[in-house]
This record gives sequence, C-alpha cells and structure tokens, in this order.
Amino acid sequence: MGIFKQTSEDIIKEKKLYNIWFAGLGAYAKSAEEINQLSGKSQSLFDELVERGRAVELKTKERVHTDQSHTSVAIEGRMHQMVYKFVGIDNERLDRVNDKIDQLTANIEALLARQQEKIKPAANKSTNRC
Repeated sequence: MGIFKQTSEDIIKEKKLYNIWFAGLGAYAKSAEEINQLSGKSQSLFDELVERGRAVELKTKERVHTDQSHTSVAIEGRMHQMVYKFVGIDNERLDRVNDKIDQLTANIEALLARQQEKIKPAANKSTNRC
C-alpha cells in the first residue's frame, strides 16, 4: 500500500469527519441566525417593556397623587376636629374670625398711613419757621 492509496474505510472516516465538520459549521450558522433573531425580538420586547413601564409609572403617580389628596383632606378634617375640641370654635367660625382680623389689620394700617400723611405737612411747616 502506498501513501496515496486510500482504502474505502479511510474514505468513510474522512466523510464522517467532514460531515461532523459541516454539522459544526451548520450549528454555528444556525445559532448566529437565532441570535440575530433574538436580538431583534429582544429589542422589540425591550421597547414593549419600556412602554408598559411608562404606563405603570403614570398610573402609580396618579394613584399617589389621589392618595395624597385624600390623606390631606383627612388630616385637615382631623385637625379641625381637634381645634374644635380644644377651643370650641368650628372651622367656619374660625374662618370668619380670621377674615375679621384681616379686615381690622387693613383698617388699622390705613388709619396709620393717613395719620402719617397728616403729621408730615405739620412737621414741614414747623421746620420752615425756624
């Protein structure tokens, strides 16, 4: 047997090796295709998740705002009850008293301003006489 002579067994072994090689290359190519497909799918999945996340965030913010509003109203109501228990004045009456105090303050400030205007001319006349 010479170096260049191949037996049928050698040819079969060689074909099997090539087939194994080709199967490996095929597996590599198939996995590369699937990765590309998955990459596209993963991008669309990611985009879908982003949109869902935005919707959840919006709903959560709305719920938090609503809950804060309800809580504020409840706290304010409780505070009015406590003030009424301690002072004996309900919220409407307390608001009227506050309005009257604001009006009295404005009237006093107006009176003081008029008094200052009357004092200034008198002070100017007395300084001019000297």
